[in-house]
Amino acid sequence: MRKLMIEAAINELASKEQNPNVPYGPEEVARDAIACAKAGATIVHFHARDADTGEQLWQSVETYAQAIKLIRRECDAILYPTYRSGVAKEQRIAHIVSLADDPDVRLELATLDLGATNTGAPDPTAGEGSAGAYVNTHRDVMYFMRTLREHGVFYSLGVRDVGHMRHIQAYAEAGLVQSPWAVKIFMSEQDAHGPLPDARGLMMYLDMVPPDVECHWFVTTYKSATAHSRVNMLAAAMGGHIRTGLGDNPVLDGRVLTNAQQVEMAVDLAHKAGREVATPAEGRQMMGMTA
Repeated sequence: MRKLMIEAAINELASKEQNPNVPYGPEEVARDAIACAKAGATIVHFHARDADTGEQLWQSVETYAQAIKLIRRECDAILYPTYRSGVAKEQRIAHIVSLADDPDVRLELATLDLGATNTGAPDPTAGEGSAGAYVNTHRDVMYFMRTLREHGVFYSLGVRDVGHMRHIQAYAEAGLVQSPWAVKIFMSEQDAHGPLPDARGLMMYLDMVPPDVECHWFVTTYKSATAHSRVNMLAAAMGGHIRTGLGDNPVLDGRVLTNAQQVEMAVDLAHKAGREVATPAEGRQMMGMTA
């Protein structure tokens, strides 16, 4: 069976109140990312955040660049930032373009979310509900894809509903996605979107992959600490890849762990499934980033 890639999402929206090991500023992020890489992470994802308060610095080129430079002194993990919604499409990826064009950074990866999703869960006590819609129009996504290609940035694709797999097929037909696909499947027990995080839910996505396409799929279970280990076990056994980290689940199985410890758990699952863990160089090759 092919090697397994591990992605560590090390801070996201999590706070030190939830877990004191959540890294905030560039130096903490760098230390954590390096520890995760040493533990076996192929990919590290992080948000730019204020070193003292943890405030989200969504598009701070300086903060991202500082962290990336520190990390690359010690390891070659594949790194990528977040991007935010609610702003014009050009602004949403402006920091990614700047990081890609910086000769001292040369950002190589981004993840693009597809389609529209009702976030959160219905709350009968909140009138209209507790959250809103996360919308990524075809026009915006195609703009992101074309722009990132122009700047040499590889993109994986985030899906939150089964129908989003049809979006990937449409983008492939338009020449904007090529095999192998790199797909991030976001699943949640609490947020009422997509299928439940179990084997049947995973197969709903995988059955949508054309037979002539190679697909590297990662499972992301957020707000789903009780399902996290179970779904990662399925991914390891079914040929998928694992995403873990405090950013998605700051408390896991009732335990307050470090990011590196969560990565070590993923490594253990890979080995139990009879799979080796991919190095960053192997991950780049597998996803076609070196082409």
